[in-house]
Amino acid sequence: MWIMSLVAIGMLVMISMFFGDISMFIQHNTDLKTILGYMTFSIPQVIFMVLPFSVCLAILATQASLSRHSEVIAMEASAIPWWRILIPFTTIAILATIIMMLFSFEIYPLSQKKADKIEDIFIKKRDVKGSFTVLGGRFKIGDTFYFVEHMNISRGTMDNLVCYTVEKGRLTNVARIRHARWDGTLWHARGLKVIMLGDEDIKTSTTTGFFLNKGPEDLVMASPRPDVLTIRQLKTYLEQIRADGIHSSSLETTYYDRISFAMSPFVMAVLALPFGIRFPRTGGIARGMALGIVLGLSYWGVHYAMVSLGKSGSLSPVIATWMTNIIALVVGIVILFLKRGKHG
Repeated sequence: MWIMSLVAIGMLVMISMFFGDISMFIQHNTDLKTILGYMTFSIPQVIFMVLPFSVCLAILATQASLSRHSEVIAMEASAIPWWRILIPFTTIAILATIIMMLFSFEIYPLSQKKADKIEDIFIKKRDVKGSFTVLGGRFKIGDTFYFVEHMNISRGTMDNLVCYTVEKGRLTNVARIRHARWDGTLWHARGLKVIMLGDEDIKTSTTTGFFLNKGPEDLVMASPRPDVLTIRQLKTYLEQIRADGIHSSSLETTYYDRISFAMSPFVMAVLALPFGIRFPRTGGIARGMALGIVLGLSYWGVHYAMVSLGKSGSLSPVIATWMTNIIALVVGIVILFLKRGKHG
């Protein structure tokens, strides 16, 4: 049931993604080989998205099948304790959680990096070449290479930027900027130091502005993209910018979310289990499945709402990412024991 649910939901999402991106493919005259490569590297992202809900749906469907044939009642009549009936479901939930961790921590970030590269270079053919790594962002415009430790696209800021200008194969200028802010037209620098490498001497100067004719939205490939970093790389990057006095609620929330959301298959299983232990005979199967699905979707929605609050700085990253899991587990366990008490 779980594998069938995962494949079915995953295929629906893949089809939806393809038709959502088809205008991009047509606009940029993308060939079939590139499209297939892009969609292939998008599969781990789809699995990461649908795996928790596939566990919820599979548990409900399996329990409904057992209840339809009164097999749960037969097991209880044979003096099988209810906790033993739940062992196969919890085993699948734990297995799915382990797989989710592998995708969340390693597989999904590496494949997403490949998919983003295909989109930026082979599909959209961006005029600004760049990427984001554990050391920060880097991009190239003309003869100048830029390395930025942290960039905030929405606020239009950059921290710890280094610019290297090369003319005719020779390094001529090195500019170091502690902080830069975009005012909608120009970048304004704070803590700017320029080293000019002449043929015979080296000069230094300080100023408040530097020439960069691209706005934040043009430099998105160099902005922090935590979805292309493994969990260890993301932790290293966070520690690096913290050491330099840079605080990013968005990145911290994303880091804790990668860990907390990896637990979502188990959390959704706990929410779904109480609604299928014993369905009432009249209309209970459909009602129980509907309630379980609604609870699963509610968990999903509330979790991402809390994560959004964490990224905006309205909530602590730890609270924003873990509160929904804790509440969902408590609610699921309470409902499970209440239903067991009701049915004896």
